[in-house]
Amino acid sequence: MKNLKIVATTFLSIILCFTMVLFSACEKDAKKNSTTNLQPCNNVICLNGGICSDGECKCAVGYEGSKCEIRWSDKFIGNYQAQDECYAGTSTPYYSVSISSVVDYANKIRIYNLGTNCTAQNISATINPEKTSFTIPNQNTCGNIWYTGTGNISLQEINIYLIARDTVAHTSKPCSILLHKL
Repeated sequence: MKNLKIVATTFLSIILCFTMVLFSACEKDAKKNSTTNLQPCNNVICLNGGICSDGECKCAVGYEGSKCEIRWSDKFIGNYQAQDECYAGTSTPYYSVSISSVVDYANKIRIYNLGTNCTAQNISATINPEKTSFTIPNQNTCGNIWYTGTGNISLQEINIYLIARDTVAHTSKPCSILLHKL
């Protein structure tokens, strides 16, 4: 009889331990809040690689919004009228510039026809984490002209500071450009 009690106690202990391990694993998988049985991420859908944490989406780089549905580049996209003191074209100092997104990167933009050293070309820029400015990394756009610079957006305008370097003539030309959204 004593052996039967030991076997029964051991069996119940094993069942209890197994149950505790099973529920502990299930609890971790459910990602329950540590102080309650609530599952704040149960019905939250995060888009574009976002991850739910405590009921809110934590967005991947390049996305924002309650469901990570907004691309950082969206606020920059459009057609602009450019004005700069470096323009060497016709008698009017205005010209057209367009900004488009880069399909695979929500934090990058392409600026078409910016500056006067190398017209009708694309310049790439990376939007900074605060989402109101961007950096134009050093890049060759055509021939021996290399561009680098920065820009920031304010309401319907973008201010750009651009430096064009000619690697053959060994000259550089800084230019401040103001883009007005059309």
